[in-house]
Amino acid sequence: MSAETIPSLSPRRMAWFPTRGRISWFEIALLLIACALVVSGMASSLQDVLLLSFLFGGLALAWNIAGGYAGLISFGHSAFFGVGAYASTILSTRYGITPWIGIWIGALIAAMFGAVLALICARLRGPFFILSTLAFAEVVRIGALNWSSLTGGAEGLSIMPAPSLIGMVFASKAAYAALMLFYLVAVFAITKGLEASRFGYYLFAIRDNEDAAGAAGVNPLLGRTAALALSAALTGIGGSLFAQYFLYLDPTYVISPELSFQFALLPAVGGLGTAIGPVLGSFLITPLSELLRSYLGSSAVGLHLVIYSFGLIVVMLYFPAGLAGALDKLTRRGRPR
Repeated sequence: MSAETIPSLSPRRMAWFPTRGRISWFEIALLLIACALVVSGMASSLQDVLLLSFLFGGLALAWNIAGGYAGLISFGHSAFFGVGAYASTILSTRYGITPWIGIWIGALIAAMFGAVLALICARLRGPFFILSTLAFAEVVRIGALNWSSLTGGAEGLSIMPAPSLIGMVFASKAAYAALMLFYLVAVFAITKGLEASRFGYYLFAIRDNEDAAGAAGVNPLLGRTAALALSAALTGIGGSLFAQYFLYLDPTYVISPELSFQFALLPAVGGLGTAIGPVLGSFLITPLSELLRSYLGSSAVGLHLVIYSFGLIVVMLYFPAGLAGALDKLTRRGRPR
């Protein structure tokens, strides 16, 4: 056996920049910066922006499991978001079950909704699947509006604002920011593990060529169902965290097409089908959206939407593979071929 055929036994060095299935120094540095911002004691308005960036980063990662890895482009994820939010809130306000438990029950219910949706609609392709997810979210929204005895209907549901660790209500926004950051890191870790797993490779194969994947022994329906169920469960957890922070649920927002579009937009801007892409997308788009709305929303009505839209167009035109693709292209220039 020649020396060229002997596998290397030396451990793989940590990459400097994001690589599929491996943690990089770039990602560790980003985490350290995020932790530093949480404990920095910034102004209350900036803390709002920070924790929403963490929350929507986790939600974008959850959407990316279905849309980026399994190829299930969904515009109905707000249904899973709303199911998780309402489940934990109803269990807490009406049955006295702590949100620390209710959050998992909500995730389980959202996963069941996702699995049912996949089993019914995953055989559809392209715009037909997208329209089916929109219709599904609209059915859930109408149900929440009309089932007022359970959901509060159009009046919504409120959570008592009294700070309580058992009730997952905190007096400090820094505590919420830490909780949202933990959610983001947990979903990111799941995503990284998925990328390096056999199931992850099955999803990539199904996304790229379903017929070839089926011929190789992969079950496309089972893979898509599992991916959408996992994505829905993680989205439901994000919905519960949203409810515990805002302490109020309005079905016209938490189960809205606008929210579903945002879940899909962040991975598209950051880099679809990558782990770091949704995080970068949220860290760029969420602060931009919130700050423009804060500073221009009252003085120049509609101007913040114009600037926001123009920024999105520039990113999509000059970075078609997203921010993660631009970062990868930049780092490749210095690598030996």
